[in-house]
Amino acid sequence: MRSFWAATRIGLLDMRGDLRRFLLLVICLAVGTALIAGVNSVGTSITRAIETGAAEIMGGDIELSRADRLATPDERAAMQAMGRVAQVIDTNLRAETFYEEAFADVSAVGETYPLLGQVRSPQLAQGEDLAALLAEVDGVHGALIDGIMLDQLGLAIGDSFGLGGTEFVVRGTLIGLPDGPVRGFRLGMPTLISSDGFAGVSDRTSPLPGLGTWYRYKIHLSDRDIDAGLARAVDQFGNAGWTVRSARDGLGQMVRYYDLFMRFLLIVGLGSLLIGGVSVWTGMRAYIAERSGVIAVLRSIGADRARVFVHFLAQVAALALVGVGIGLVIGASTAWFILPTIGAAVGIVLAPAVHIQPLAIAAGTGLVTAFAFAYLPLVQSQAIRPVLLFRSKGLDAPPVDWRALLLSWQVLPLLAAILAFFILAWLMTGDAALVFGFGLASALGALLFQGFIRLAQLGLKRVPEAGPRVLRHTFRNISAAGQNAAAVAVSAGMALTMLIIVLVMQTNLQQEFLGASAFDAPTLVGSDLFPDEVEALETLTLEGNGITRFVSTPMLRGALVDVAGTPADELVTRGPEATFLLAGEVPLTYRTHLPASSRVTAGEWWPDDYAGPALVSLHQSLRHGLGVDLGDTLTFSIFGEEVSVTIASFRDYSWQGGIDFLATFSPGVIENYPTTLFAAVTAAPGAEEDVTRLLASELPDIRFISVGDTLKQVTDALGQLSFAASLIGGLAVGNGLLVLIGSLSTGRRQREADTIITKVLGATRSELIGSAFLQYLVLAVLAAVPALVLGIGMGRLVSGLLLAVEFTLKLDIIIVVLAVAIAITAILGAMTILRAASARPARLLRDL
Repeated sequence: MRSFWAATRIGLLDMRGDLRRFLLLVICLAVGTALIAGVNSVGTSITRAIETGAAEIMGGDIELSRADRLATPDERAAMQAMGRVAQVIDTNLRAETFYEEAFADVSAVGETYPLLGQVRSPQLAQGEDLAALLAEVDGVHGALIDGIMLDQLGLAIGDSFGLGGTEFVVRGTLIGLPDGPVRGFRLGMPTLISSDGFAGVSDRTSPLPGLGTWYRYKIHLSDRDIDAGLARAVDQFGNAGWTVRSARDGLGQMVRYYDLFMRFLLIVGLGSLLIGGVSVWTGMRAYIAERSGVIAVLRSIGADRARVFVHFLAQVAALALVGVGIGLVIGASTAWFILPTIGAAVGIVLAPAVHIQPLAIAAGTGLVTAFAFAYLPLVQSQAIRPVLLFRSKGLDAPPVDWRALLLSWQVLPLLAAILAFFILAWLMTGDAALVFGFGLASALGALLFQGFIRLAQLGLKRVPEAGPRVLRHTFRNISAAGQNAAAVAVSAGMALTMLIIVLVMQTNLQQEFLGASAFDAPTLVGSDLFPDEVEALETLTLEGNGITRFVSTPMLRGALVDVAGTPADELVTRGPEATFLLAGEVPLTYRTHLPASSRVTAGEWWPDDYAGPALVSLHQSLRHGLGVDLGDTLTFSIFGEEVSVTIASFRDYSWQGGIDFLATFSPGVIENYPTTLFAAVTAAPGAEEDVTRLLASELPDIRFISVGDTLKQVTDALGQLSFAASLIGGLAVGNGLLVLIGSLSTGRRQREADTIITKVLGATRSELIGSAFLQYLVLAVLAAVPALVLGIGMGRLVSGLLLAVEFTLKLDIIIVVLAVAIAITAILGAMTILRAASARPARLLRDL
């Protein structure tokens, strides 16, 4: 043990004068560790918040919902058999006074609401009965409304206002609902009334198309076994048109976006550690070759192979501890500061916290990666014989004898490191297949680069020795057996591959986010417009007036009566969209062009001049919700007439771009029926109030509803995620470029020796630098070709399987980054011999 600590101490002392050369190695390890530590910490916080506070977030352990009706007495009894039940009806209604109006997001609650938590209102003291506050007094029910809506309507507490044509009294202001997070992003101003009050509403028609009424039942399970209760609810109600969801399901689409973002970060983190490992390999390989004098002294005074191994292992361990430690501090600190922001965007409370388990996994992954990639250079250091070192002074480390390594016990530490990395990565991702695929792809990638470079070297050997001397020297240096071209190309190629994978994933992730947020969210929407009113709006838009965009869509109502030969009343639906479509008359439209906020996920959109059989495009959720597919026939009842259409496509749309329709018909099907028009108006930033007043004065018969602020919450959150993806992607690209630069240290001493000898033989400084420039330019291009193919292929595979997003390729960005990487490699490669090419040979020859 004393000899071990002595070897460790001497190894650390030996490194003191060379710390700066390991800066890139430490940075690469720190970046990869920081990404893994940060994303694991955020993921752990979200998971624990949901697991520990699921009931509070949901307002119950589970929730059942549908869009067409209340629960029957038998269904209500079955729910009550599972635990306490609270009824909530969510809808949108028009709120108005004699002079003003507002768009209300109404929650009508039963007497047992809330099962958990507290409705936040200054007029509702802790423990006070909510039902009493909302109860009917002198024939008028009470309401709690948002403070902003109170100002919009010009009301004070105690005043009356109309809600859906029925009088209500303002009993207080509403700050928040206990189950607010699972309600997602709702349109309109929050308003709370009782179920009895809602029963008396005379006009329950939503002011906007596509916004229906949802009947929800919160259940607080008696046995508190959420998994069993969820399974029981699915078994009892899942086939009867009910949607059953847990708290995490209820958090909605934003959680999916954050899941996508965290998966992206995991891949970037693993990739950064991989290229950090490449940096360890190239750095230690070059360092051991240049420290051959130290190895010679150690071996000459009796140090055995194990002593040499421990000498350099201590240095690797020290560097890895520094890099991983820095990464842990950065990752944990970043997670600490951004957790409240992420929680606010997702809709749950995430207090700043440091979790030991994700940090320990990140630390272990970083240390294991450093050891695994440093192991082969450490084995090479043991294979050096002192007599050869004193002759050549360690211009390069001997090659690895793979046969001897694989057949000896020395392969066991490498296999143990690989197994440890797999286990840690599995604990981190929870996906063994992903980790196995990542490792397999990395190994195959390294072999692919090795084989490609060997083939390129064989091809260059067959090139006739003709042309300029600089070009001949370039090809000879690349193809010569004793050169380090393969090592440089493999390390550069691996870095470039990960760089391209990250770019492809970043592009596809941004496309997913920006597909929902890049377009302008409308500021005001209005329904039931007539053609002359649309013409007036178009005139106002052309005149400026602060209106930047105006879109109108024809609209009429119809009922779905038959689905692929099955009457609608016999159909069992799955999902809220399908339930809403079968709830009665729903808004329908026809279009020639595909809206900018929509994308086709299956089938094809009809041509602009289409004049064929009747077709319809459905929201993609209806494919599973109705159990239909392309080519199936739907029958709608419109103004008493049945219209049959064939499903031509399924599409997804981002409602942040405006209100869209579940069913959109092709031209020539429903145009002849009486229609009104639905309008979406986008105001210039800062001109929202002026536009609102202008429309109220110019078109007093149209009731425009403000939706811009609500939609902006979503688009801002998605914009922040897109920016974060760009930032992390740029960080990973920078990390890859650092590894690319670090790979040039491999064989530097050998190149300097060759440069000095060539200069003595008559080569000029410009020829030497030009030859080095061309050599690394060719090597970078040779590395970039397979990296481009492998990176795009792996990026497409990861985008489809892991992120489950549509694949989009932006070759221009990839080509620019590759061109920059190739230029950096060529320039810095030439600079590695600048000292040898500029100095007098006699002084440097003494050091060889």
